[in-house]
Amino acid sequence: MSQLSATITTVYEAARESAERFGEQNAIRFIQQVKPELIDQTLTYQQLFKKINQTARFLQELMGGKRGVVSILAPNIPQNHILLWAAESIGIANPLNPLLNEDALVGLMEAANTDVIVALGENPASDIWQKATAVAQRLPNQPKCVSMMLPSGDYFYDELVAGYDDRPLDEADLPTESDIAAYFHTGGTTGLPKLAMHTHRNQITTARAFYSAIYQGKTDISMNGLPLFHVAGAMVMGLGGLVSGSEQILPTAQGFRNPDIIANHWRLVEHYGITLSGGIPTSVASMMEVEVGNSDLSSLRFMVSGGSPVPAPLVHKVKEKLQLHLHQIYGMTESAGSATMPNLDAPAIPGAAGHLVPGVDVKVDERGEICLKGDNVFPGYLGIDDKPVDDEGWLHTGDLGHIDNGYLFITGRAKDLIIRSGHNIDPALIENCLDAHPAVTMSAAVGKPDDYAGELPVAYVQLARTKRSPNKSCMST
Repeated sequence: MSQLSATITTVYEAARESAERFGEQNAIRFIQQVKPELIDQTLTYQQLFKKINQTARFLQELMGGKRGVVSILAPNIPQNHILLWAAESIGIANPLNPLLNEDALVGLMEAANTDVIVALGENPASDIWQKATAVAQRLPNQPKCVSMMLPSGDYFYDELVAGYDDRPLDEADLPTESDIAAYFHTGGTTGLPKLAMHTHRNQITTARAFYSAIYQGKTDISMNGLPLFHVAGAMVMGLGGLVSGSEQILPTAQGFRNPDIIANHWRLVEHYGITLSGGIPTSVASMMEVEVGNSDLSSLRFMVSGGSPVPAPLVHKVKEKLQLHLHQIYGMTESAGSATMPNLDAPAIPGAAGHLVPGVDVKVDERGEICLKGDNVFPGYLGIDDKPVDDEGWLHTGDLGHIDNGYLFITGRAKDLIIRSGHNIDPALIENCLDAHPAVTMSAAVGKPDDYAGELPVAYVQLARTKRSPNKSCMST
């Protein structure tokens, strides 16, 4: 079987087919530490599928056999990937940012009606476990707390899951494409809880878009340093990589927030033969400040970025430094992460937010707002009647832009316009000028309230740091 089956409609079916297609190939490689020596562990596609089955049965037992909600508070580690797909296979996954404060987590989990909380176990480097148990005590239904990676509390996932059957799940227990697979938090870290519902159809549409754009019949080795509570890390790189047979490199629990990963990025590319890397624009910009030195980057096919508009100068810088293209992926939580993908048959176009993909309709309405329509568009927010989808099925993104020759260009946010004395000022006009300066890595222009003018434009810039060579002594290969 060389192609992704057209009959795949759910996350579980995708995991099962990938186990059949890619078998003993590595699905996940987790870098446990970079220094004083490089240590990692691997998980094959067969092993991943078996662990998904074991985990699904473990969660079913904890929830008394009902299709409940599993909230996950953890970094991008192998256990998190397994739990996410297992929870979606027998219920609803609710991946949350573990850095949110206790009150925010209570609000989100109460809205989700969480049955089980799975969190990183107690350790001196974080308070995730303490928050998880405190939240559980404050919720009306008192959900069970399960620790992962580090033993804490009454249930230690890593130990208990091994005792469950790893055979495929019964067909009667499996979801359909229209079933809700996940609740993803959106709207920032303040204000009222807002959970975007994803169906299996939504998520598989994004995975197919990634597969169609990226997969070229060979196994990719990709660096996924993005968090799984965000659709880019979970749906695009995570599920998209799963159906494509990629070996996903998880760069320590800290991901791209780990300075050792950034400082040694090019040496890691050489060591693992990485073919695809990238991240949010700030991460890519940090990578560009690290000298390549004598690292062999011949395996690297291209770089990818997204999560926020990619400054055109950064695209030029990647091309100049690496002789590679920096492609952008555009999407949002409400579209399961997909709207555009890279066009690998053409050079990356600075300023473009990616290339339109089959199955996802994109238009710009009379106000200049980008609208999306397709099987990737979510059914709505949990418990909230209002949703940004009109009667014809168009999702209004709030982004302004235009389409040119199959490429989408974003020019700003409708709500971000700076209005000074009655004049509309697009922040992008200021940012593009500042980003062109060699001392500026990236910038953001905002409106500052002013009694006379209404708003005054104010710009914040991130200055380029002095380039330095990575510490070669921190890795042993």
